[in-house]
This record gives sequence, C-alpha cells and structure tokens, in this order.
Amino acid sequence: MSKPPVRLVVTADNHLNRYHAKMPVTRLDERRRRLRLAFRRAVDKAIDLKAAFFLQCGDLFDTVDPRNAERSFVATCLADLRAAGVQALAVGGNHDSPRQSTEHGGFLAADLYARLGGLRLFDDSEEIEFELFERHGQRVAIGGLCWNATNSFGDDPLAGKPFPDPPEGRPDWKVLLTHSGLEGHIFPGSHEPMIRKESIVNLDADILLAGHVHARTHFEAGGTHVLVPGATERMHFEEFGNDPGFLVVELHPNGRMTHDWVTFAAQPRCRINVTGHELTPQPIGLRAQSLDPTDALIERIEQHRDPDCITTLFIEGRLPREVYRALDLVRAQEAGAEASFFFDIDTTMLELENELGESSARGVRLSQEEELQEVAAELRNGAVTDDERRLINLGLNRVLAYYHQGRGVG
Repeated sequence: MSKPPVRLVVTADNHLNRYHAKMPVTRLDERRRRLRLAFRRAVDKAIDLKAAFFLQCGDLFDTVDPRNAERSFVATCLADLRAAGVQALAVGGNHDSPRQSTEHGGFLAADLYARLGGLRLFDDSEEIEFELFERHGQRVAIGGLCWNATNSFGDDPLAGKPFPDPPEGRPDWKVLLTHSGLEGHIFPGSHEPMIRKESIVNLDADILLAGHVHARTHFEAGGTHVLVPGATERMHFEEFGNDPGFLVVELHPNGRMTHDWVTFAAQPRCRINVTGHELTPQPIGLRAQSLDPTDALIERIEQHRDPDCITTLFIEGRLPREVYRALDLVRAQEAGAEASFFFDIDTTMLELENELGESSARGVRLSQEEELQEVAAELRNGAVTDDERRLINLGLNRVLAYYHQGRGVG
C-alpha cells in the first residue's frame, strides 16, 4: 500500500484587525468578522484534510497590537489545529512585525502563541531557522525567515542566507517560509526590499512559500518551486483581479510536489468613475441642463446599489469651478452610504477650471480645514498601530484648535 502524501495548508496576508479610515464602527466590526471567517476557512481545510502542517507566511495581523477579539480568535484556531494533530508554523510580516526593538519590546503579537506551544514562530530576520519533522515516512525541514524592518529598497532579504541541512543530512524536503516582494512579482511602484531570482536559485530549498504579494502565483527558479498563496481577502481597490484564498500542497514519497489553490468570493468592491465632462452641462459637456449635477452623481451611485459592496466614487478630469460649487458632495456621500456597505468619494484627480477654462495641476483646491482633514486621513491610512492613529487625531485636533482660534471661531 502506497504511503499518503504529506499535506500542507498555506496561508498569508490575512490582515486580521485591519483598520479602515472613515468606516462606521458597526461596518468595521462586520468587515473584521469577514477577515476572520476567511482565515477560518484555511484552518478548517487543514483539519478536514488531516494536513500535517498549517503554514502562515506573515501578516496574520494587520498591526503589531491587534485587539483582544482577534487575539482570542487566533488562539481558538490554533487550539483546534493542535487538537486535530496539525502542526502550525509561521513567520512575521511587515504589518505584524515591530519596526524596532523598542516597539512592543520587539515581540510579535504571535509570540504569545509560540510560548504556549500552539505555534512554531520563526522570528529571526537575519538567519534561516528550521525545524525537522518526520511525517508518513518522509523527513521534512520547514524553515522561516521573518520580515526585516531594517531592510530598505534595493535590499535582498534572502541574499547570502543559507538554508542549512540538519546534522543527519539533507531531508527529503526543504520548505522555507518568507514574507517579501519577489523579483517580477511586486506591487507597481513599490520601493521595498525584494528577493531576487538569483537568491532563489542559490537557495537549497525545494519549496519557497512567500507572503506579502497579495496575488497568488507559482514559478520555478533553479529547481525551487516558488508558491505565493495570496491574501485571504481583497485589501485594496487595485486588487480587483485577485481571487482570495489559500494553498494546499502535497509532498509525495516519489519526490513529486503538487499544489492547488482554494479560492472563494471576496467582499464585492466597486469603482465608479465620473468625469468632469459628464457633470458639465450641455452643450460643452454631457449633462442635461435640466439635471442637477448632484442628482447626476446620485443616479450613477444608484446604478451600482449593493448593500454588501465597498464602493468608491472617483470624480476626475476637468470641471468648471461653478459646477463644482453646485455639487452637494455631502448629499452624494449620504446617498452612497445608504446604497453600499461602505462608500467614499475621491476627488484627488479632479482639476477645477476658472471662467477662462484654465485649471491647476494641483487638483481641487479645498479649504485649509478640509486639506488638514485630508492629510490626517492619509496619515491614518498609513498608520500601523492604533496608538499612531490616536496621535494623528490628537495632532489634528490641536492644529484645528489653533486654526479656529486664529480665525476667531469657537
């Protein structure tokens, strides 16, 4: 009777506890519940398949200090895996790894599970650590290389780092967990560290499993299979083509590796594009003279009504200033919020024209207070921790207080 393969369920970029600026609390709770459900799908699959290993390739959490709700949820998942005889191993990603030793003492949030024996966490970013296992008569070495926050653009996290053999010799399989951009598979415009194919070719590993890239992919380099499980949800609008899911890998006794992606539907996202030409009245533009520009926006919003959809309305192109002044964006925002799970309006690509048809390349000129609010929103979106977001809000409130005081407001 032939021996069964060694099964691995691989996931990454779950981003539990993810924060969304402007999203109402009840909707944020629901969005986070969906992220937990997506991770749970991978856990349940590992249990159902009686997998030998459950592997997590970084960004389990979206921040270094997740809420207790997410911490408790992961603890339950790991306890269920352990009860089913599934060994869990993980590395830290750029979102859930402290940026320096003074942040949370340099500890990952997942370190707690490792100390309780529910998870083997590879938290070293300088050297490849590994554990040796024997499953179904096969020896499998699983190693990990944590995200290194000190690396910068142009650095290769894997360069010059060997994946050593155990003292008893090379095992049947060497599997490495990483979290990094990959040459030929990085975010457009990304200025981050990147693993080069040359480093993969020089790596003595059968399989390289990489988180950080949200789109699933598979390629070979120097005999090493590179597998990217992808994210378990769509995190950004640019990810329309990414199917959320995770990966099932089988290691066969004859040295053959097979893999299969498990995918499922993401929460719907919608991008509504409206140009300034569509909002400009005829005969110069396309809008009927009898139709109010705000009503024209709301008509477009209603065409995409979906209470489960995360929707952004992009108003772009050139628009006469008087038409912009006639727009009631607050009313449009309210209509969008009623028609969607979450709704936002983006005017960053809109240029206003004066009466001579001249426009500024800087885009819409808002009031100083509105510009302060927008800068703060951008900073909150880029913040990693809740503490950082609280400091940004505190700074904004203080600046606005001085601003209003100088204008005699209040």
